[in-house]
Amino acid sequence: MNGRLTNLVLLGVVPLAAVSGLCMFIFGGGFVWPIAFLHGVLGLAVVVLVPWKSIVVRRALRRARRPSAVVSLLLTATTVVALVTGVAHRAGVLLAESPVTTLQLHVAAGVVAAVLTLWHAHHRRIRARRTDLSRRTFLRLGVVASAAGVLEATAQASSALAMPSGIRRSTGSFKLASPSVAAIPTTSWLFDQLPEIDATTWRLTVTTGGASRDWSLEGLGQWDDRLSAVLDCTGGWWTQQEWSGVRVSRLLPDSATGSVEVVSATGYHRRLPLTDHLLLATSVGGNNLSVGHGAPARLVVPGRRGYHWVKWVTRIDHDSRPWWLQAPLPLQ
Repeated sequence: MNGRLTNLVLLGVVPLAAVSGLCMFIFGGGFVWPIAFLHGVLGLAVVVLVPWKSIVVRRALRRARRPSAVVSLLLTATTVVALVTGVAHRAGVLLAESPVTTLQLHVAAGVVAAVLTLWHAHHRRIRARRTDLSRRTFLRLGVVASAAGVLEATAQASSALAMPSGIRRSTGSFKLASPSVAAIPTTSWLFDQLPEIDATTWRLTVTTGGASRDWSLEGLGQWDDRLSAVLDCTGGWWTQQEWSGVRVSRLLPDSATGSVEVVSATGYHRRLPLTDHLLLATSVGGNNLSVGHGAPARLVVPGRRGYHWVKWVTRIDHDSRPWWLQAPLPLQ
């Protein structure tokens, strides 16, 4: 494997690893496991290529100008951080109670590494050659892919043997050590902050068909719908709790279809298909929600990652728009 071919392979592998990681954030279960396996293979392919890439890096640093050398070193550092934190998370080192979890460090480093890879490739372009399609090249690529695949399969098998069944989900998230509600980390997406809400004056505004109605917390208390659901956080942990409140469909006409946009007091919002499984929860585990967990009311969305579970809900807008007409991940 020469240096030029190594760089071409990494130009494909690093961004693909970032894309597959993004897909794991989007999907909450089911067929996410093949994506998780692919993500692991791509990450370990970088490890397999280290002996050849290290030669390239040493040569480049000796003749590179300072800005290019800085970018190369940053790319190397972020790639190492992404690999180390990925291995640490798989080993169960979550840092779930920390401001930044192991998985969040892994994601941040992976995104930066992908961006730097593309930037590096743009400023130091490597042109593909006809000889790159030779039988020898495909054989070498096959060896790298096979080695990475074997490493990933071995890692998954070792993890399965070392950990009790049911601890790690297909998304890569680990079950919290304690099943209590108090053990659930009070996390939010990106820069959302805890709002100050007076439960006595709080109102939920529900709009549909040009009409709207406000609900107080006392008014919603006439229902006691219960749902056992898994909260799978993109911070790398999950917990199963019994949530209670009111099904969103109860607050809309019986014939309502389409989707709902659920808005938080912070302005955060997500659009979701209207189903009987959508629950506006006011309590969890038999106790009222705490502010950190979304009081007075939060959305419960079985089968979807935690960023769909909107906290501090103040508004639900119902219409016929497709639910997928939004960014795959929240931008605020």
